[in-house]
Amino acid sequence: MTTIDAVRAEAVLSGFTALQVLVLVGLGLLAMAAAWRAVRLTRVRRGVRAGLADPDPGVRTAAVRQAAELGLATTAPSLLRAVRAEQDTDVLAAVVETVAGRQWEPASTGSIVELRLWARAYLDAHPELRSRRTGAPLLAGVAGATTPPSLDPARAAQFQRGADMVVPAPRTPRHDLPLDPDPLHGTTVLVTGVGGAAGVAVLQALQDRGHRVVGVDSDEHAVGLVLADESHVVPRGDDPRFLAALLRVATVSSAQALVCTVAEEYAALADAADYLAEAGLQTLMPSAEAVATCLDKWAFHQAMTAAGLPVPATGLGRADGVAGPWVVKPRFGRGSRDVHVVSSQARLKAALAATPEPLVQTRLAGREFTADVLVERSGAVVAVCPRWRTETRGGISTRGETFADESVTDVVSLVVKATGLVGPANVQGFVAEDGRVTVHEVNPRFSGGLPLTLHAGADVVTEYLREIVGLRARPERLVTRPEVRMQRYFAEVYAG
Repeated sequence: MTTIDAVRAEAVLSGFTALQVLVLVGLGLLAMAAAWRAVRLTRVRRGVRAGLADPDPGVRTAAVRQAAELGLATTAPSLLRAVRAEQDTDVLAAVVETVAGRQWEPASTGSIVELRLWARAYLDAHPELRSRRTGAPLLAGVAGATTPPSLDPARAAQFQRGADMVVPAPRTPRHDLPLDPDPLHGTTVLVTGVGGAAGVAVLQALQDRGHRVVGVDSDEHAVGLVLADESHVVPRGDDPRFLAALLRVATVSSAQALVCTVAEEYAALADAADYLAEAGLQTLMPSAEAVATCLDKWAFHQAMTAAGLPVPATGLGRADGVAGPWVVKPRFGRGSRDVHVVSSQARLKAALAATPEPLVQTRLAGREFTADVLVERSGAVVAVCPRWRTETRGGISTRGETFADESVTDVVSLVVKATGLVGPANVQGFVAEDGRVTVHEVNPRFSGGLPLTLHAGADVVTEYLREIVGLRARPERLVTRPEVRMQRYFAEVYAG
């Protein structure tokens, strides 16, 4: 190698070394900057939390403004804790303005959704605040500048199934169903209560017809969470966090319609139609008054008596004027829990003592039936599908048979109209040997024995979904064939 070549080689090596040094220095500076920024953000967050707890309202208001600069993704939990205890109206107004000014942020956490729900409710209760801000109306559950799902990809893991849960293969739509000349295209449907018999029946009926189901339940081990196409665990319907959690699920899953299979959840949803619509959910739900009438067995008895409809003799807390044998049940309850059938005064007294808020009814004689019912948005009854409850376990029908009886259809229709329900319902009663029909209970939801009604030809799930999305239910597809029998058995689903 010549002297000139050696010099050139040394220069090249020196150049590479210098470049490497510069790269390393640059990376080091970036790491230092990131670490400094992380330390600074931690200090700022601590300062925000301390400021929100300061006794001076001015300091608390400044802390709210600082929280806005950091973003709701990290400060929403602190703001939620603050507003629950805050009494100063100026501080609360500052939180509302902060939430309204950051509607472009993705609804990526349950805390953001819950904070937006609070802000919307507070603004509705204090309309004078509207003059202090301009712009689009304050949205409750979704980001104002984006359409659902508005999920920050960095937070996607918060909304996925548990790692130990088996994800089933998509359910293949059934091809043996009757031809539908006007089918709904695949819809993403949010179904609640997928751990119960009714929830599973609705879930599978929707999947059989090519729809995508997002299942939710308060029990993390609910079988429907494994069967659904996407699943989430939410609080119980009586938990104040239930609505916020449901809106979060709707947002991140792009659900288009809501089917509620737990009647007790309606109380939390009664005044939430706007919130649900903003999250992209279409609904058809009964009024809070109608649901309350059905869930309160004493109120139901009074309503039916006032309407002149046949119900068993009933006493509240005692059996005065109620002939035996008796059925003692809770005034508020579901299924067969705490239900006692007694025929002697001694057992009646014991049953009354053992039952919370007891209701006493004369035990009806004859054949027991359940009728699956669908009421369209206008209030017209478009389906009454009765079936004998041949055998039940835990309040769920395990053997049944469809039948046709105009007297049953007429009484059931009148009972449902008297409650004011819309959407699905199931009516329970007895047909005596002389043909008299008496009704003792109405549930404002699909029944656990729904599969028999579906198999016998009445597709109440599809027609209810059509009503939800704004189409008319088709009565010709809501008729059951009589003498179709069902026997129910256990099946297993494995996880882990």
